[in-house]
Amino acid sequence: MEAVYAVAAALGLCADRALFEGQGAMELEALAESYQLTHDETPYPFSITEQPDGLLYLDSSPMWEAVLEDLAQQSPVGRIAARFHYGLAQSIRDMIARLREPGAAGVSVDTVALSGGCFQNKLLFEAVVRLLESDGLTCLSHAKVPTNDGGLALGQAAIAAARYLENSNQAEVARASCA
Repeated sequence: MEAVYAVAAALGLCADRALFEGQGAMELEALAESYQLTHDETPYPFSITEQPDGLLYLDSSPMWEAVLEDLAQQSPVGRIAARFHYGLAQSIRDMIARLREPGAAGVSVDTVALSGGCFQNKLLFEAVVRLLESDGLTCLSHAKVPTNDGGLALGQAAIAAARYLENSNQAEVARASCA
């Protein structure tokens, strides 16, 4: 999610240059972990917007208004990072709740798979799991395969192997029928 890198840059993390792709996200997570939100400090808001074709997406505009206000008030960067992480976790929960509404997708959802590079972020992952499980959902996540591009590469290799075996078997059947 690009918002993670944008918030990191807004806080001065890797603003000029990053040594590796996930550096800004990792530094933002570390800042968030260093700050404990109090009960009166709310997570940043996101909104769910529906496109004309019915596709839903998270709109970060309300979050940016709150981030800019915190920056103007010179709030601690850890506070900003924490409010961002917990706001994103809440928005993921809200999106899933919206998709679970009767008639939304035409199916009943009781299990959610959490995958992708953003769920390498331990803070975000644990917050999302906690929220979704409190809603009665079962959360699936990676155990033996990386959640990011390593898992994608393994899946691509498995598909390639299956296609190779399928083509090899078809060639063997063709040779056997010609004999």
